Order: sequence, then C-alpha cells, then structure tokens
Amino acid sequence: MNTAPAQGRLEEQSLPEVLRLLVQGKKTGVLRLTRSRINKTFYLSDGRLIFATSNDPDERLGEMLLRKGLITYRTLEETVRAIQAGKRQGTILVESGEIRSRDLVEGVIEQVQEIIYRAFDWEEGEWRFEEGELPSREVIVLRMSTGDLVREGLRRVERWTRIRDGVGGLAQCYTLSARATGLLASLSLRHDEMSLVASLDGPTPLEEIISAARAADFEVCRAVWGLWAAGVLDRVPQDQADGGVRDLTQPHAERLAGASVGREIDRFNQLHRFLFELVSYALRERATVLFEHAFQAVGQEHAPLFEGVAVDSSGELDPIALRHNVVTREVARYLQGLDRLLEVEMDLARQMMGEKKAAIIADGLLELKQRQLEGK
Repeated sequence: MNTAPAQGRLEEQSLPEVLRLLVQGKKTGVLRLTRSRINKTFYLSDGRLIFATSNDPDERLGEMLLRKGLITYRTLEETVRAIQAGKRQGTILVESGEIRSRDLVEGVIEQVQEIIYRAFDWEEGEWRFEEGELPSREVIVLRMSTGDLVREGLRRVERWTRIRDGVGGLAQCYTLSARATGLLASLSLRHDEMSLVASLDGPTPLEEIISAARAADFEVCRAVWGLWAAGVLDRVPQDQADGGVRDLTQPHAERLAGASVGREIDRFNQLHRFLFELVSYALRERATVLFEHAFQAVGQEHAPLFEGVAVDSSGELDPIALRHNVVTREVARYLQGLDRLLEVEMDLARQMMGEKKAAIIADGLLELKQRQLEGK
C-alpha cells in the first residue's frame, strides 16, 4: 500500500540530501525530479538506485549512441520518428542491425548513469518521492552501487559555492558512520578517498581533514561531501540524532567499548614496541627469524588485516595501513588478529629464549595492559 508522498524543493533540500535519506531508509519507490519542462524519474528498490528515465532530448539513448559514434545522424532521425510512433528506440536499432544487443545493454546502462549524474547539477526544481511498489520491472538495471553513483555525480560538480554549501564550514566535524564498515566493501574508493577514511579517528573538524590530506583543498572538500552523501561519513552533531557518535551496540564494535580504532591500534603498537625491544635485545640477529615466523603464521590466519602493513625499526606496525584495513572490514574480527600476533610472538619467544626470560616480557606486557586500561 502506497504512503503519502514526500516532497520539497531542491533549493531547500539538495538531491544528495534527499537520496541519502531514501537510501538509508532502504526505501522502495519513485523519486520524481522536475525543473522547468525537464522531468527525471529515479527508481529505488530497498534503498538502491536501479534505474532512471528522463524526457530531456539530450539524454535519450539515440543521442548518446550518436556521441559515441555507434550510429549516424540519419539513423538517429529515423529512430526518433519511430519513437514518436510508440516504438522503443533501442529495439529498433538492434532489429535493424545498426547496433548489437551488447551495445544496447551497455548503452542503456551508460544512459541511465548519465541521467543520474547530470541531476546533481540541478540547484533548483521540485522533488517528490512516491513510496510503494515500482510501476514496472526493467530488464536492464544498474548493478553499480548507489554510493558510487552518488559520489561520481558529485565529482562532476565544479562550482565551489555548491561544494562549500554541501560540505559545510571548516569547523564542521565528520566521523565514520555506524554503517561505514558495510558500505566500504561495496564502494570503489580511490586511494585518496580510502586514505581520508582511514585517517579519521573520532569526530574530526573539516580543517583537520584537509590538513592531513595531500590533495588540494577543493578536491578534499568534494570528496568529503561525496563520502557523506554515500553514507560513509556522518556530520557531528547534525547526523547524530541520538547524541552518540557511533552505534557501539553493533557486533563489530563490541571490543572497542567506546574507544576509536586509532586508539586501539596505538595501544597495540605500545605493547608490540615493548615486546619487540626486549626480544631484539635478548636474541639480537635471531629476533628477525622470530618476527618473520610470527608474521607469516598470523598473516595466513588474518591476511586482510596485515595486507600492506610494514613494521618499522622500533617494532611499530604502520598505523595508517592498519586503520585502512580495519575500517574496511569488521573491527572486532581484526582486532583479534592483533592479539593473535602478540600471542604467537610470545610462544616463539618462550621456545627461543626460555620460560624465565619470556615470563619477564609477559609480566611487562600484563602490567602495560593494566596501565592502558587505567588510562595512564
């Protein structure tokens, strides 16, 4: 049964804001956008953008195929007349041999994507969402993640005033959303975007995010806007209606107990530097063998966690690479991998150093952990 439609103006609530709410709400229905005589229709199924249509002549399938050089001007004119007679343009082109079925499928997907991307340029107009079963079932639907569609649409925005309004002021704080872990697995993030996500350690002002990034401020702000629109980031406090920064009731966050991923990694590195220093002092050149064996064993058990993670001369594991690996997967599972590394290294230390010397290191680790818990 359909519910009453939600509606508004894009001047008051932008398309990224509207889509973010519909996607997070896992809505099914039709989003209608109107600007002057142009109408666009987005189809959503359980919060996923699966199709879009437009009455803009420049966004028709034939015009796109003409731009790509797949059909001629004359062919376009002939198919336009056929459209007016009630026939589908793509079907006509395939049946006449002008294009292959494969070209039609690829063409329709590209056409739908362009209809969506160009809508992000709209700064004014009306929107209306009609929740309920979709009116028709399309044979060709988008497989691209909605988050990637939204981010690509915003990457095409070049006006700074729109980006500034979208991302907020320098004091605006951002944090990873409770949904970030699941979302990141479905997104095709660039290296700079993944580094930006990995660098966040609790609520962080936009100015600090910009300072930590290597890209130009313009690009960083647009990337933050896109990650927020895709649901990876939350604004603090605007998106935190319950007053909390993260939903720590979720299973993947149990072991964090309110602590940030970055803080957990710092604690682990403090323990690992302590163990590394004492083992290296006692075993000297043989210590390399111990740590290589430990990393090889634990790396096989927790390969995604340690992928691309280097160890420096002090025994510290690369915190940026670790955080990158942790935030893209279930946190609790991979924190177990860090504990496992310490456990394997201690077992090897007992074998190579003897119980007495290993016991000294174990006691030191236990005391260090206790001080960490007490916040010293």
